[in-house]
Order: sequence, then C-alpha cells, then structure tokens
Amino acid sequence: MMNSIPCSKRSVVFILLAVAVVGVVGTAAAVTVTDENVPQEVESEAETSATLTVSNLYDDAPSEWTLRAESNLTGDVTWQLSKAKFGNAGIENESGSGSSIETAVSQENDDEEITISVSGTMPNRSEYNYDPRQNLSAITLYRVSGDQQTEIGSADIEYFTENSKQARQAIESAREAIDAVGGDSEAEDTLQGAISSYDNENFGNAIRQAENAEEAAQETQQSQQTTQLLVFGGAGILVLALVGGGVWYWRNQQDDYDKLR
Repeated sequence: MMNSIPCSKRSVVFILLAVAVVGVVGTAAAVTVTDENVPQEVESEAETSATLTVSNLYDDAPSEWTLRAESNLTGDVTWQLSKAKFGNAGIENESGSGSSIETAVSQENDDEEITISVSGTMPNRSEYNYDPRQNLSAITLYRVSGDQQTEIGSADIEYFTENSKQARQAIESAREAIDAVGGDSEAEDTLQGAISSYDNENFGNAIRQAENAEEAAQETQQSQQTTQLLVFGGAGILVLALVGGGVWYWRNQQDDYDKLR
C-alpha cells in the first residue's frame, strides 16, 4: 500500500504527458495555400490568370511529395512555377502548358515555398447559379504521395456574361427594395421567379421579373408612406381640435367669470 501512491502519481504524470504530446501532434499545421493574385470575377471568353503560393510544405506532410496543379481554363493554358529555397538560397523556375502540371517537392532539395501561376481563357459556361454564385476553378492543387492524392487548395473565379451580370444586378436591386419595405409576399414570389429564370440562363426573363418585383415593392412602400401621412395628418388634426377646444373652453370660462363680477 505504501508504494501504490507514488506509482499512481507517476502514472498520472505519464498520462498527462501523453495527452500533451497527442495534443501537439493533433494541432500540427497543414500545408498552407495563399491567394496571391486571383480575380474575383472574369467575363466569359476573356483571358485571365491566377497565382497561388504554397508554404509550410512539410507540415503534416512527408519530406518528399509531388505537387499537382490542374486548371479548367481553356485556350492556350500556360504555367509558371517558382520554388524558393531555404535561407534565401535562390529560386528555381519551371514552366509548362496544358490542363495540368506536376513538380517534385523535396526537403532535401531545400524547397521552402512554391508560387504557381496559370494563364488561359475563361470558357463560356452554360451552368449558372444565383446563390451560391457560379464559379470555375482556375487552379486546383493536390498533394500526391504514393497512391494518395489530397486536394490542398484552389483558386475559384466567378464567371459571367454581360446579360447574366445585368440580371444579377436587377435581382439584387429588387432584393434591396423588398427588404426596405420589410417584406412583400407578392414581390417576393416574383423575385423567386426571377432567380429561377437566372438559374436556367433565361436572363432576359430574369431581368423583367426582377424589375416587376422591384416595382411591386416600391408601390408597397408608397402605400405605406401614404398611410403614414394620413395617420400623422389625422393625429395632427385631432391635436389641433383638442387645443382649439381647450382654448375655447378657457375663454368661455373667463367670460362667465367676468359676468359674475
């Protein structure tokens, strides 16, 4: 019994240390992908480019692996890679073309950080979605190790046409008008029809429905303002009547008092 207590204490200390070690391992940072130059939106059939930087290359990753990059851009797709070395020991550049590119990542080769850029043309897509906004992956990055391929980051760009942008702006304007009046069921139904037309790439109809929804919301707002004016006007007349009646009553009382004197 005398030896059981120290033994228990050592066991507790060991367990706490084990938990601490597991906690450190479990919270280890992963490979980091940072946007360097990724446009928010690009018009269909326009040329564009995107740049990502990959750092912490060996956090929660082997000392040697393969970086694979894929792009959904079309046309003359070109790649530029720059590998920064540890200790500012220089930069190793690579280039390529096509829908994908691969490069070896090696701690032994002093690879510290990789910047990868792609250039190409935004394709003319027929898949449109109002919410969430439609986008295309200009770059998708994968860490390849043996037979395992893990996505580690991407550069997604929203695409649009002149008509789709006008339709989106009309829908957003209608939404603001409906919210401004605190909601309008008729206008909301019309707006949902506009969003459905947008999703079906019927942008002309989406614009018309959105404009109708905004007009309905504005009419509701005008009706609300007219009602408020009538209420305020009626209240004002009532106040004036009460004040006038009070003055008349006071003067009448004064006249009766003077006659008694």
